[in-house]
Amino acid sequence: MGVDCLKCINSACCKMMLIEVSRSEYESFSEDVKSTFKKKSDILIDRFPNLVSKKEFFDEMYSEFYAEMKKDESGYCVNLDQKTMLCSIYENRPSVCGDFKKTRCKDIRELCTN
Repeated sequence: MGVDCLKCINSACCKMMLIEVSRSEYESFSEDVKSTFKKKSDILIDRFPNLVSKKEFFDEMYSEFYAEMKKDESGYCVNLDQKTMLCSIYENRPSVCGDFKKTRCKDIRELCTN
């Protein structure tokens, strides 16, 4: 049985989870959705600017975990509307969000209340 994210009361997974997508999934997103991610190679190069010449290598190396969803200053996914607690890209959300299982949702909610 799945989880109805539209009935979620605290959007815990939107704060607790690191949302990572593969290169192929990232490339399937619209430019608007892509802008809510940061490529792993860019994160690495931000920390180590001397590696900029190796960007293509890192893009290939991180192809399975190519990009991660950005978080806002409160730690929530940037796609979460905190007034309504609804996902602004729900219909086009990453597969990891859509594949979330009821037991994982329950576990995350318990972590957030303890």
